[in-house]
Amino acid sequence: MAIYGTSAGFGCFRRQASHARSKKRDNGEVYIARGFAQQPLLMTAITRIATSLPHQVISVNPTLGNDWNGEPAVYFQIIIADNSVPRSHLLAFTKEISQSIVHQLRPLEEWGLLPYFNFLTQSDAARMGHQPSWA
Repeated sequence: MAIYGTSAGFGCFRRQASHARSKKRDNGEVYIARGFAQQPLLMTAITRIATSLPHQVISVNPTLGNDWNGEPAVYFQIIIADNSVPRSHLLAFTKEISQSIVHQLRPLEEWGLLPYFNFLTQSDAARMGHQPSWA
């Protein structure tokens, strides 16, 4: 058996029977998301964006990884100050924050990463020990 790389994504390989006559290799192209390859630039861009968010946002903690489908992703854990946003406005506020980050960062178009968002209050984050919920 020979192992051939595919361009389908990270860690995707297919096995094919090798024939005695033919020892051809087809490594194809391997896709690495720009966000993985240039992590310092990505983190700098995220830090710049985080400083422009409303004062209710305490921190923006990005984590790089693959989503459930194996696609490259950036997971944002966003911590907001306790009682800084009325409960009735919470959905609109979190939507505004996630849209602002996506609009400024363009994670899929510029970095090859699917964005995922998780919002926590300061007290919830303290209870969790500041660990992202997906960790």
